[in-house]
Amino acid sequence: MRCRHRRWAGGLLVALALALVTGCVRMPTQGPVVQADPLVTEFDDSAAYYDPRPPEPGADPEEIVLGFLEAMKATPVRTSVAAGFLSEQAQRAWRPEDATLTYVDHGTPTGATQLELQLVGAQSYDTRGRWLTELEPEEATLDFPMTLEGEEWRIDAAPNALVVPRTWFEEWFERASLHFLDPTRKLLVPEPVVVPSGDQMATALVRGLLAGAPRPRLSRSAFPQGVRLALNSVPIEDGVADVVLERMPGRPDEVASGEMVAQLAWTLRQVPRLTHFRLTVDDRPVTLSEGPPEISLTAGQDLSPLGPTPERDLFALSDARLLRGGFSNFSPAGGPWGTDAPALRSLAVSLDGSTAVGVSEDGTGVLRAPVDDEGETVTLVSGANDVLAPSVDFAGRTWLVDRTAAGARVLLADARGVVEVEVPGVSGRNVVHALVSRDSSRLVAVVRGPGRDRLMVSRIAHRATGGRPRPLPAREVDAGIEPARRIVDLGWRSPVTLAVLSNVTPEVAQVRVVPVDGSPGEVDGPGTTRIRGRALDLAVSPAEGDGIYVVTRGEILDLTRPSRELPTPGEELTWLGFVG
Repeated sequence: MRCRHRRWAGGLLVALALALVTGCVRMPTQGPVVQADPLVTEFDDSAAYYDPRPPEPGADPEEIVLGFLEAMKATPVRTSVAAGFLSEQAQRAWRPEDATLTYVDHGTPTGATQLELQLVGAQSYDTRGRWLTELEPEEATLDFPMTLEGEEWRIDAAPNALVVPRTWFEEWFERASLHFLDPTRKLLVPEPVVVPSGDQMATALVRGLLAGAPRPRLSRSAFPQGVRLALNSVPIEDGVADVVLERMPGRPDEVASGEMVAQLAWTLRQVPRLTHFRLTVDDRPVTLSEGPPEISLTAGQDLSPLGPTPERDLFALSDARLLRGGFSNFSPAGGPWGTDAPALRSLAVSLDGSTAVGVSEDGTGVLRAPVDDEGETVTLVSGANDVLAPSVDFAGRTWLVDRTAAGARVLLADARGVVEVEVPGVSGRNVVHALVSRDSSRLVAVVRGPGRDRLMVSRIAHRATGGRPRPLPAREVDAGIEPARRIVDLGWRSPVTLAVLSNVTPEVAQVRVVPVDGSPGEVDGPGTTRIRGRALDLAVSPAEGDGIYVVTRGEILDLTRPSRELPTPGEELTWLGFVG
């Protein structure tokens, strides 16, 4: 999604602030309806401000429905004008904050006093901004019962959603992530969302956190149910956001306070120009170890979804040796991998860089050994058929996929041994690539078919008490690859996006960055990158600032710095990658 950052200001903001001082806004039970807009907290006085027209006197039902849709395109995002197209009863019942529906186009409303409208290319998002699905045609038909109020037609029941064109949505909303705790509360798990951009972004993100984790089996929240924003917004001044909460049951202890701070820090650091925040719960400021009230957005590093202190070195295999460092300073690793290492075809390094797991050249065995210290080499798997490149998660677990004649077997190696785990949609299929995220929240696999490759994503469930994780049924994600093309390699570009490498022609390759949740639209960044030469491998990291390296038959390219010439260690590299 493109991002256009704005500053909301003006007299209307002053009026809103005065209203907030007097207390909470409530819908009256008698008298005329006063619409409290749930989707706006700040206003824009820039040239991009769009204030749609209210209902015209004497408008017929079709004009009212079309005017209602047009009014939901107000910028900044707000629904107060759209509410004017509804009857008083419908205004009281309408909850546009419950969901968002986007569409490519829509038909003409049909009917007399019970109108129907068909959306084309409709997508649905929940109240947090989390993408749900593309709607089938029968699900994308909206009903608009009409009624006369006085002598004017009004809509008597409206969909509980913001209904807007996809192009408008991509202009005024931005991709981000809400950060929740994994069920074991050892690290944060990002959940992708799309929220209003600009100064509305902080408010939308905090509201999303307070709405709770979308799937408790996959993540938890330190914020108890029922906690809400006391000011109905998150005001920002001089780079500091004020998060003022109320209705907290009891007083959070030091652990819960630290978890709430971490969730906010990792979530709010996506807001441009924001550097710190203050957290107040029921009139009591929350600080870190009696520190200043302003909390840095770098707080919560010990719960990072990338690992608390992940190693940033680049690793490579060359002449049966493991190298570490970078292209200008590669040096042999110590321990068993540095000298007489067995011939390997792929490798995975633990997040702290201390241990490596290697797959034998023929794909039948898997070994684990220290990277720098002398230590024991352990055989994890022997007698396998064709093991793909392994993944190591934050807990030190190794995830493997063995390709057999009967299809893929997913294996998990932990302190208790090696077990096979069932991944519906992946197990038993023709899997050619697989990886697991560092936070162990997602397993991704490329399933090869006769006509195309399918990119499958399985969420991984964890129990609060620990134990072995359980992958859930995988669903397909659109990788944007033409049916006749094949996926050559893939890797994590961020905790919630994938870099996908494919060959377009025998002499041209491309890398696309796609959202792991399958939502439509472009990911921020360079987008699709074309490369001359036939691609062989991809080395990419989810850590911000790390390069994207593509290995071709003739050279290694850094897509983040295309003009950079990369020196090689002087020998042919057989594998290149980061930790994880």
